[in-house]
Amino acid sequence: MAMLKLTGLVAGIGLFAMTAGGPVAAAPQILAVLPSDSGIPFTCTQGQCRAELSTYCLQQKRPAPSHGTVYLPVAAEDFALVIKTPKGERTIAASEYVSFVESRGFMAVTALIDQRALENLGGLEASLRVGTAASLLPEAIPFDPNPLTEKEIAYVTKWRRDQGTDLVDSKPQAKAAQLLAGINNRMPRHGTITPSALDNVWEQTIGDELTGVAPATAGPAINRARMEFMECREGASRHSFGGVRSCLEFRHDDMIRDLNIDYWNSRPGS
Repeated sequence: MAMLKLTGLVAGIGLFAMTAGGPVAAAPQILAVLPSDSGIPFTCTQGQCRAELSTYCLQQKRPAPSHGTVYLPVAAEDFALVIKTPKGERTIAASEYVSFVESRGFMAVTALIDQRALENLGGLEASLRVGTAASLLPEAIPFDPNPLTEKEIAYVTKWRRDQGTDLVDSKPQAKAAQLLAGINNRMPRHGTITPSALDNVWEQTIGDELTGVAPATAGPAINRARMEFMECREGASRHSFGGVRSCLEFRHDDMIRDLNIDYWNSRPGS
């Protein structure tokens, strides 16, 4: 249903070039990643650790990424892997151990690290710290009929990304979307749920995600996120973690879509 809504919206306003409308196998959009000073926690299940990143597209005329598109950090220093060990925290370059894969169009990317690799680094828990103006570049593929050029990459990741810092990253709605993603990052992926357990995740997320956030942003962000959260919480005792997760993903993506529309209406780079 979420994909149907997205397709209808895009077709109606003509803002984004979807995969079907773009060249076959052409390089997809470069993505901006919303920053996180506190770090995005990884949740580990079945040998793999995952963390969801909130993203938006920086290239209107490029096709949206297809499912499973691999992305790479434009600047390695923008993504730090923070590992909690028995001896304290350890911070290393994420690009050496973490892979980035599209999970929901241009609106979310999943960061992945093998649980055994994390354990070999001495960690029991880990999070991903994302710097200001961070971007992800689609991995180049052979025989691409319309590859990204060095000039294009430099322009998009500098000027357009810098404008996104003001037009998107600083908005309370962006932080609200990150709060919803933060809840998902802290929930088990499977199993039944109770309202009290979900409330505990909410409190933990608020405490972690809003550290250092300006009050002018934090207040409206909490109000919007709380409204969306409560809609998904209704009847939570009858739902699984997976059901609540899907609801939060849908509402997260709605907010990111709206922010991206505002971004393009501002004509960045013009």
